[in-house]
Amino acid sequence: MIENSNASKNSSGENYVDVKKYIGVASVNVLAVNPNNAMLRMYGWQIPDDADEPKYVTTNNDGKPSARVRFLAQIQDLDDKPVVALDFWIRPDVYFNSDMTKCQVIDAYGRTAWASKTEVQKHEIPVLSTGSRANISSDYKPAHRGQAEIIAFLLKYLNVTPLQMFSKDRNEWVPTKNPGRLTIDNWSLLCNGNANEVKEYVSLRPDNRVKVILGIRTTDDNKTYQSVLIGDSKSGAFIGNGARVDITTGEYTSARKAIDKARKWYDENDKDYPFIYSAAPVKEWTQTATEVQDNSTAEDMPDFDSPEYTTYDETDLPFK
Repeated sequence: MIENSNASKNSSGENYVDVKKYIGVASVNVLAVNPNNAMLRMYGWQIPDDADEPKYVTTNNDGKPSARVRFLAQIQDLDDKPVVALDFWIRPDVYFNSDMTKCQVIDAYGRTAWASKTEVQKHEIPVLSTGSRANISSDYKPAHRGQAEIIAFLLKYLNVTPLQMFSKDRNEWVPTKNPGRLTIDNWSLLCNGNANEVKEYVSLRPDNRVKVILGIRTTDDNKTYQSVLIGDSKSGAFIGNGARVDITTGEYTSARKAIDKARKWYDENDKDYPFIYSAAPVKEWTQTATEVQDNSTAEDMPDFDSPEYTTYDETDLPFK
């Protein structure tokens, strides 16, 4: 279900070379969702005629099923308008915290929080560690792995009318009239590789654009992959197309905050940070790659606990 999407705003070709990678904030338009080989070949993927079709459902390293939702996106900021794949990994299971005492919940506006079993059963507004109530509607539902992130992307891409907008005249956030709503009505189908619902949403605004943060991920064996920063609606990973660069820094302010927040999570959890991101306008990554790989195999599925796929607001953490 979706309500009140809008044409995206603009701030003041189809060639693709699969060995090229890109870094920085890029304005992209979605060309396809879960493309088949014919579509990939159309945009430059070198795929043999007898190759199997892409597998969008697979088994994770823990033996549980996972699905990939791939948005084939064209970068509009560069002259040759290259095409990149934005991959979202999702799972059918509800997203619980480490000790299974709380699960993530999400409402129709894409807002998330962590709720206890009692709170979920009674549809109570969750209480945060600060003692205040979470900013979420009482008609929330338990969220599945990856659900908050893909909804956050769609909300920004479709330019869905938000609950609040900042008023420069009043210098404060004010409620909007007729805010939009967006839900994935059949999560099970999507996890089984049927992306028709998402395709339908994207088709509502075929000319829309959204800004994403592209980067490079390096694996332990020194292979490099195209990456995109993924996060929920609070992470700032997805940026409205009307956003402009801060002329004093040469960067997108919201992108810098999102990148720093993701890096902070790795530092606090003593994990190596395998990504390079930039908050500046997109450009081709010029460092020579050691080996070019398609970032789509089962062995290359994400760590679902990393902020690349879930970025927490500290006040929403169910544990310390």
